Amino acid sequence: MFEVYEPREDSFMLSGHVKKYSKGFVLDVGTGSGIQAIAASEKAKLVIGVDISRDAIKLATENAIKQNVKNICFLESSLFGFFKKIEAKKQFKNNCLKNLKNKKIQNFLEKKILFDLIIFNPPYLPQDEGIDDKSIYGGKKGHETLNKFLSQAGYYLKENGKILIVFSSLTKKEKVDELLKDYCFEFKQVDEKKLFFESLFVYLIKKSSLLKTLEKKGLKNIKKFARGNRGLLYKAILKKKKIVIKTKKPESKAKGRIANEIRWIKILNRHKIGPKLLFSGRGYFAYEFVKGDFILDFIEKNNKENIIKTIKNVFNQLYIMDSLKVDKEEMHHPLKHIIIDKKPVLIDFERCKITEKPKNITQFCQFIISGGTKVLLNQKGIKLNKDKIINLAKAYKKEQTKENLSKIFSILN
Repeated sequence: MFEVYEPREDSFMLSGHVKKYSKGFVLDVGTGSGIQAIAASEKAKLVIGVDISRDAIKLATENAIKQNVKNICFLESSLFGFFKKIEAKKQFKNNCLKNLKNKKIQNFLEKKILFDLIIFNPPYLPQDEGIDDKSIYGGKKGHETLNKFLSQAGYYLKENGKILIVFSSLTKKEKVDELLKDYCFEFKQVDEKKLFFESLFVYLIKKSSLLKTLEKKGLKNIKKFARGNRGLLYKAILKKKKIVIKTKKPESKAKGRIANEIRWIKILNRHKIGPKLLFSGRGYFAYEFVKGDFILDFIEKNNKENIIKTIKNVFNQLYIMDSLKVDKEEMHHPLKHIIIDKKPVLIDFERCKITEKPKNITQFCQFIISGGTKVLLNQKGIKLNKDKIINLAKAYKKEQTKENLSKIFSILN
């Protein structure tokens, strides 16, 4: 059921900021009564209001006519759905532009539709059981509709465009902040109002410098998918292929780690080690998405033959790194540093450094005889003699040769 949301405290609070930031081409998502669209029309060339409710479109149109607003039109759409349709331009011209003769507005449709300002007063309350009103409930936890909006908004926003949203403390402010970071946006709180049972917040949002850079390179569907101790990983689509972008966490105090990782991936790629580096820039780099399982999940799912083959492959890659005198420093606990599909791929090289005595193989020996890993390997029929592994690792440490590596291989059975 869709009701038309009547303007309330949040609506009036938001409209003041809409008047301040409105310019050029404006989109009002979930327009309702049209209050934000009409406020935006004072300074905008063209305002488009969209709403999933036909009743809302009818009411918003009537309100605009009453106030003699000419540079505005309303269309039925669920979020940005209307602009994805092939027939949208034709319908838009027929519905919106017949009374608008401005050449700049006509030219607006000849290119990809991008907006200077996007406004959204989302349904943001957590769902109450037994009540169905999509104009106020944003999903089970209240932020689901806002999440859908943010996942698409960047695609329709100009490079230096702005987004204005209003939401409630009942939506959980920290969750909204997290969503904005997930989609690579920068934001600031520009207003707050405390009511009896909640607080209202207005956010001004813009594309981060990283998001602008990545979009210029043709990346789409950019979203965070993993968070490490020092880095953030975003997944995106480039020419229909999945890729990963890594950048530093804003709160991390580590210096130079991204630059260091870029340097080592370039070197190690020449030896077919690591994910394939695609491009890099200041503070970030992109590589081909590596599908597969982390090492313990792989061991749990596979048979003895495949596991031994994979472990030997990892050892061979680590031997090359030892030969290059580079220490990865994390192979004693590589739970999320090895991804295995058809073959193992090492990831995360931010701590790599040159050393005369690299410990890659000796650390990996430590890993395969550690409690949890040893038990799992034993369940798969791979029985490792801990003392023998330790002695062979010590011998390898003294003389890092292929012969000593072969001796380690000989007891993998």
